[in-house]
Amino acid sequence: MAHQVRWGILGCARIARLQVIPAIMRCANAQLQAMASREPARLAECLTQFGPFTAHTSYDALLADPAVDAVYLPLPNALHCEWAIKAMRAGKHVLCEKPLALNAAEAERMVAVAGECGVLLMEAFMYRYTDRVSKIRAVLDSGVLGDIRSINSTFRFLLDRVNTIKEQPELGGGALYDVGCYPLNLIGMIAQEEPIDTAVTCDQAHGVDVNLSAVLRYRSGLVASLHCGFNAFGRMHSEITGTQGTLLAPDTFLDDAGELQLITAKGSETIAVAASDRYASEIADFSDAILQKRPPALALEESLRNMRVLETLVKQRNS
Repeated sequence: MAHQVRWGILGCARIARLQVIPAIMRCANAQLQAMASREPARLAECLTQFGPFTAHTSYDALLADPAVDAVYLPLPNALHCEWAIKAMRAGKHVLCEKPLALNAAEAERMVAVAGECGVLLMEAFMYRYTDRVSKIRAVLDSGVLGDIRSINSTFRFLLDRVNTIKEQPELGGGALYDVGCYPLNLIGMIAQEEPIDTAVTCDQAHGVDVNLSAVLRYRSGLVASLHCGFNAFGRMHSEITGTQGTLLAPDTFLDDAGELQLITAKGSETIAVAASDRYASEIADFSDAILQKRPPALALEESLRNMRVLETLVKQRNS
């Protein structure tokens, strides 16, 4: 039985070059097998930095490469569905960057094809592989917060690069798709259900949302809010409040060392968070899932549920 998954990368996206490819190279059960790019100069740069690997000048050529077991797909959001389905029909397992798709119908097609082709598909929310999230889960599971009544989660940054796909509506740009999906994923992880009511307000520029807030109300009595944007100083923070206490989670989606703050009637307690390697842990888990023929950590049922909510928020954003 093979002990390494041979990875192919569709495109030379920034996140692939800076994060995912180095993570693959840190994993004992993964290896960089191939990359495809329509830009020969960029591909040559990657060969110098990460080689040796098989260099393909088209995505189709990489998908036809029998030496590739799994594909990492960091293409623009609007291309996720098309190329994930092509990769799965070529027999490749697919780790697809978040959000999985632009809407629920696309995500449902992708999940159906994964089942038909007998391959694994997972949405790449790397933050779920951190000690920070493990500690958040442990607090929630302990019941010390009581019944959860409020979640407030923010992920924003100041976009200082020009002409990025984040500002191109036809490619699925905008703050909600790019960073708002993180708070939404966290809220979904905690709520484990879909909201019964939502409301969105936002500011737009270049045809995309650059500052957006949403309120989600749940049957359980939970009211959650998410905030995201490109037009202000960076902020990443979450607050989870129940009938018995509050948990503060600074730097919610990062993997550096830090701490959580638990506040109850007994007082305030800090919970240490260890540094993690979120991208390598994600690659290692997905690779192990392929090798052991088991589901990866993030279930497709969760991705589908969150995609239905995301689609609702997008429609309200556009109305």
